[in-house]
Amino acid sequence: MEPYIRPTIPTREFRDAEGNVIPYGERWGMDGPPDDNYSVLTHPERFQPLHDVARALIAHLERTYDVTSSEDPTLLSRVPGGFTPIAAVRLTPASPKAAPLTVFFTDLPGIALLAGALYAAPFPSCGCDACDDSLEAVADYLEWVVLTVVEGGFSENVTRGPRTRVSHRLERSDGYRGGEGLAGADITRRQLADARNRLVEIDGNWAAWSLR
Repeated sequence: MEPYIRPTIPTREFRDAEGNVIPYGERWGMDGPPDDNYSVLTHPERFQPLHDVARALIAHLERTYDVTSSEDPTLLSRVPGGFTPIAAVRLTPASPKAAPLTVFFTDLPGIALLAGALYAAPFPSCGCDACDDSLEAVADYLEWVVLTVVEGGFSENVTRGPRTRVSHRLERSDGYRGGEGLAGADITRRQLADARNRLVEIDGNWAAWSLR
């Protein structure tokens, strides 16, 4: 199996109003960002290479795994994170026990993912100056999430109760990430019921995608 290789990303410098190079990812100390940096996005164009990274990931998955890809315009209404989608690619593995994956190209510019039954995440998560995301860190995380899902390190759970809770876990040999919270208002009861039934069938653990 050929390993995934990130496409070459040209090095670019971005400067502040005074002409100083902005060291994204290293701007704020222990005191955190100034209040006036929240909800301000000075150089969104620095995330444009994420589209190239996502295309490289999709091409790698299509070459390597038994998967069907499609670009259905109806997918554009499902983008997570509140960003505006430009295009979407749905990747459906041959095995029904493996998690499907939808990659959205957004206007930030950025990427958003849907995976499995309910997992949804935007990259970057916000992109504002206060968050101080570097392109490299966001690309690293995007690649890590996609490859973790594909390699079978992804699990989900839906817990019934007065308020339905959803959780997920992503785990590889180099670490894990997880999250839990109340089901979002944008998830319908029907979607929750379908997700719960689907996850019961696989005991909450999505299988690895099969190789071609």
